[in-house]
Amino acid sequence: MTQVEAMFERYGPRYRLYVTITVLLGLVALGMSITIVNVATPYIRGAFGMSASQVQWLSTGFLAATTVTLLVSPWLMAAFGQRKTYVGLLLVFIAASLLGGWSESMGMVIAARVVQGAMTGIIRPVALEALFMVYPPDKRGLATAIYGMSLGLPLTLASVVGGYLVHDFSWRYVFFIVLPICVAAILMGLVFLPDREEDGPIPKLDWVGASVLFVAIFSLLAALANGQRWTWGSAGVLWLVTIAIVGTAFFIWWEPRQQRPILDLDIFKTKEFLAGSIVLFLFGGAFYGVMYLLPQFMDAILEYSPITSGLLFTPSTLVLAVLVPLVGKFSDRIPPHWITVPALAVTAFATWRFAGADWNSSFFSLALSMALVATGMAVVPPPTLSRSIASLPPRLIGYGSGAINFALQLGGAFGTVILVAMLDRRTALHSAQLTHQGLTPGNPIAMESLRQYSEIAARTGTSEVYQQAAGSVLLSRVDAIWATIYAYQDGFLMVAVALVTVIPPSYLLSRWGLARTRMHCAREKGLPQGERA
Repeated sequence: MTQVEAMFERYGPRYRLYVTITVLLGLVALGMSITIVNVATPYIRGAFGMSASQVQWLSTGFLAATTVTLLVSPWLMAAFGQRKTYVGLLLVFIAASLLGGWSESMGMVIAARVVQGAMTGIIRPVALEALFMVYPPDKRGLATAIYGMSLGLPLTLASVVGGYLVHDFSWRYVFFIVLPICVAAILMGLVFLPDREEDGPIPKLDWVGASVLFVAIFSLLAALANGQRWTWGSAGVLWLVTIAIVGTAFFIWWEPRQQRPILDLDIFKTKEFLAGSIVLFLFGGAFYGVMYLLPQFMDAILEYSPITSGLLFTPSTLVLAVLVPLVGKFSDRIPPHWITVPALAVTAFATWRFAGADWNSSFFSLALSMALVATGMAVVPPPTLSRSIASLPPRLIGYGSGAINFALQLGGAFGTVILVAMLDRRTALHSAQLTHQGLTPGNPIAMESLRQYSEIAARTGTSEVYQQAAGSVLLSRVDAIWATIYAYQDGFLMVAVALVTVIPPSYLLSRWGLARTRMHCAREKGLPQGERA
């Protein structure tokens, strides 16, 4: 009898609920750390006098650590079991949060974020495997829906809570707020999660593969993040890109030669899993992109307070809470593309609405668009995860659980960093275009605007000698704001296009999965090969 079977015998059907609550607590606590610190970033920057490039490391280091450690999770569970892995990573996360909240220097904050990111990456495959162990195959759709909610809900919830904390208390509280949840998760994990089943020696970790992959991903993220500031042809960017390419090539050569690789590349030979990885990579980039762009837009353009910005995400949180149970109920009964494709279309439409936002956009309009975006997070990942992992042979399921989460997080990391670089570039481009089309006799709109701003300067008591100069300054500031607005609009439009490209692989994944299911059913019935097809 396995430990999970013994737990079911002891607690009965309630054991499934206990495990679900246990992993949800951990996922929500650590998932909130992804965005809650983003809300406080302007305050952290001011506290330590950080430059824009230094602030970038808060997100780049976190994303790189989160992405790579996803693949270390299967080894940790094989070496120490679910219970010790889950409890151990939560204890380390608590220590990192205390370090971040008590930081007295920029280096301490960045170090805390990197450790938080590493623990956030590890917990996801642990939680998914724990859910799959207590949910039977016919209820895996519900399990992945719950898991999907635990990925999307913390992102929106963190915006609400983080805005309240930084407005009424201090940025340091964003590191402390989730600690009680972590403690509750630890206590439940000690009771309800199974220990290591095997009594043999601890398997060896592919340290070489893990280290090389971390360096490759970190180098590429750093190159993308700093390319605009350093110039894309600079020696620093070229060196980082070279390291990333060489590291990736070495990783692909190294992994098949290991007895226990950190990532078994055979998983990508299954076309359903490959399609699912592409879906989640693209969707992760798009969703995390929106979660980065929208708060920045509200702060830089609309000048919303942190509380107002947080409240804007409240409807999307409610949408997740309502849709997730429905997705879990129906994803096991109907072909996934009947729900994923419409959800992607709705999400792309909502993001396209964001692409038309400017400083006249209403709170209601933005909240509605974000609520529509939340439908994608509620509907797309759960059936995609379930179908992708179910397509793998049993020996590869452990690798698949880590890799499919790796694809989602890697997409989010690249999507966010690419958007940061794109915003800098597009802002400079639009600023140059507005300046070029500016105050010339052939531009009557600009000349009329100059006249109006000069009149405004006159009403404020500016000397007649300086009125036109003051009007020119005001006009240039307005042009700078519009250059920024146009850059954000370009970013949202790019995300909308990315979401449209997710639709074909999502549809194919569902169709291929249905074909595989029919084939398995035919084999069980003993039908001839010709009839199985």
